[in-house]
Amino acid sequence: MPVEGLDDVKIVKVACSDSLTVALTSDGHVYTWGTFRSAEGILGHSKEKEVQELPTIVQGLKGIVDIATGTDHVLALASTGRIYSWGNGQQMQLGRRIVARRMLNGLTPESIGSKGMIKVGAGSYHSFAIDKNGKAFAWGLNTYGQCGNDDPNKDNIPTIAPIAAMKSYICADIQGGEHHTIALTKDGQLYGFGRSDSHQLGLGYTELPGSEDTTSHKKAIRRPTLIPGLPTIEAISVGGNHTLALSTDGDVYAWGFGEMLACGNGEEEDVETPLKLTGQQIENCRVLKVAAGGQHSVILATPK
Repeated sequence: MPVEGLDDVKIVKVACSDSLTVALTSDGHVYTWGTFRSAEGILGHSKEKEVQELPTIVQGLKGIVDIATGTDHVLALASTGRIYSWGNGQQMQLGRRIVARRMLNGLTPESIGSKGMIKVGAGSYHSFAIDKNGKAFAWGLNTYGQCGNDDPNKDNIPTIAPIAAMKSYICADIQGGEHHTIALTKDGQLYGFGRSDSHQLGLGYTELPGSEDTTSHKKAIRRPTLIPGLPTIEAISVGGNHTLALSTDGDVYAWGFGEMLACGNGEEEDVETPLKLTGQQIENCRVLKVAAGGQHSVILATPK
């Protein structure tokens, strides 16, 4: 069913948060509909409207080339290399400080002060950017080290900051789940960091060997770590607590939280390490694209 209000608009990308939909047009404009939420309930779509029923253009934005959404925030990358953010900023995911008594100020897109960026990505409550040199940056919630900062006392990264542990790698993509992160390098390798209690990182263990902390309930691997056992990867999609990876050969690998069957292996158990998806439906297909949601997955394939 066509979306009312977008009949004559060419959409090139769509991103969905928990309660908001964002669409990027071919001429660099952004449309949104729905609403943002905060820890206290509905925050609103804008200062003027609580819930936006139909797509409406976001004023003040032009020349946008990429978008990304978290649970309740949006990132928009302009052709100038600047990043604009808006939505709920309670976990610093907007990259700019929002005073609690003025939370509605977060509903207006504003620049986070970045320059030279070519891609944006997001987790539920954290955000990412990659610059023209392939360097990765992060900000927002860091309780499990999902921003790549391994200081256990650093619960939030308030403004855009380079991921120091990834400085030697050229990144092609970086995406987050609820509390974990997967980074794809230009040479097709994957690095994972953040929450790992459901094997979200695909490493086969939930804490770095020798660093087990029996006093903490937080199972996490806070330093970006190479995910072994994978062929060359060309694309990723990170769900709430699982991950999909598409190889250059057109095969799909999945791992992480398995109770809702999102890993595609028919088992209601967590998948500890990357598992190549098989089955009658895809055995003679080449997968073109993968998409991981909160608790489900979708693949686009064509016959070989």
